[in-house]
Amino acid sequence: MKQNRNDKCWCGSGIKFKKCHYGREEQEPISKREAINESKKIGARKRCCVPKELQHECSKRIIKAHTVSKSGSLNAIADSTNHVLGLKIDLPNLIKNKGKLAPEKIGVKQASTFEGFCSYHDKHLFSCIEDEVFIGNEEQCFSLVYRAVTKEIYAKEGSVKTSEFLKDADKGKPLIDQMFIQQFIGDHSLGLNAAEKELSDFKKLLDSKLLKNSTTELCHLIISSKTPPPVMVSSIVAPTVDFVGNQIQDLGDLSVVPDYVVFNSFASQGNGHIVFSWLKSAIISHCFIDTLLSLGNVNIFNALVRFFFSMAENTFISPDWWNKLPDKNKRKINELIMSGASPFHPDSPDKLVDDGINYGTWDIEKILKVNF
Repeated sequence: MKQNRNDKCWCGSGIKFKKCHYGREEQEPISKREAINESKKIGARKRCCVPKELQHECSKRIIKAHTVSKSGSLNAIADSTNHVLGLKIDLPNLIKNKGKLAPEKIGVKQASTFEGFCSYHDKHLFSCIEDEVFIGNEEQCFSLVYRAVTKEIYAKEGSVKTSEFLKDADKGKPLIDQMFIQQFIGDHSLGLNAAEKELSDFKKLLDSKLLKNSTTELCHLIISSKTPPPVMVSSIVAPTVDFVGNQIQDLGDLSVVPDYVVFNSFASQGNGHIVFSWLKSAIISHCFIDTLLSLGNVNIFNALVRFFFSMAENTFISPDWWNKLPDKNKRKINELIMSGASPFHPDSPDKLVDDGINYGTWDIEKILKVNF
């Protein structure tokens, strides 16, 4: 491929070729130290994510807020050394593991934290789920949704910054590899930017409800047990397939705003709860939940394991439960974690469909539908 030095670069950066990819194959590759420093910089972002109308209330201290409660939930599944298993998603770890993700030990103090709220608002907004027994009322369910959505926006912002940094990952590589890397990162960035905007719009609806400026309605499905779930999670996703294998949304069409589902798995006073939440107007999300319920109580836990690991990164595992799983089950979970994570691990349309693998039992005591 020949290109004039003064033409705009083929990679789409908008910069002249001579100041962008000219001579890129001769440049020094990104070092591990550069990756570590960039990862630390991205991870050091601090701010309180409440709407501007409430920012005058902010305390000066931004804290490491847990999206999955440490005292009530993570401690309930931690091992004797106060560790759970989770995914360490940062540039140094991805480099060390050659791009693969797998459960690793994480201390309960570090698991599920992000610096997205000041100490005042973290206490004020989430004390109803941190300090009170979960009964599934509207205030508690809303708090679960608000925290999960805020955490996901924070994570998406970090991913956008990481994606920008990784545009230089083709330094020192031949042209064909440069083109492949730039194409992949370009496509990935489009999706990240679209998701960040969609989630920000979702949060604006929640902010308006928080400020009592709107009557935005949320639906909730609460699945409860007398024991903590061995897999705990807090996230939001736009599902593309349902639990019986139907394609329900095409995220490749950026002109269409998808329906989202928020999900939280946690413990409260020794009992376990899994809460799905979505906008009442989100018909696709409602139908998605219906396919989960259609499986019957005895099959729901296995379905949730497939869903959690294929859809969420902010997921934490009981080491005791994990250690008792057969090797084939662990391999399957690792496959689910990597599903769609890279062009070398394509997304499967059947990832949520029953594949015959049993992950044990989590006896469901009751299922409560709120505002259906």
